[in-house]
Amino acid sequence: MPTDTARHELTISAPAEQVLAAVRDVAGQARWSPSIREAQVLETTSEGLPKTARFAASTAVGTDRYTLAYTHTPDGLNWSLLEGRLQTGQEGRYLVRAAGVDTSIVDFELTIHHNLPLPGFIRRRVIDGLVTETLQGLKADLERPT
Repeated sequence: MPTDTARHELTISAPAEQVLAAVRDVAGQARWSPSIREAQVLETTSEGLPKTARFAASTAVGTDRYTLAYTHTPDGLNWSLLEGRLQTGQEGRYLVRAAGVDTSIVDFELTIHHNLPLPGFIRRRVIDGLVTETLQGLKADLERPT
């Protein structure tokens, strides 16, 4: 079973609290994550944070539907796959840290397990592009003039 991982950091011109709120707004991720077509929170914690969510995402081989379970830390969000159509596993995290009064650094790491018969260099390019495009979408959304 192939496993692919990518990790990138990006500086965003927004306070850490605002960035953290954006990544925890799981239902809103379809607005800024280019591969997410639908996102629905299924369960929340007693604090109102997402506990489980269902997604539909565009992939190179069609639409994947999957459900994630979340855990929250003071400076981030972690998740793992509960069930998926194309994926056999997924782990990920956003880690947000302040880099100034109105500047933050977001660290996004994603690991995907699957049974797709694709060459390794293509799989690596796809997951690397996914992580990069997702961070760029988050940055564009948060830095958009209001």
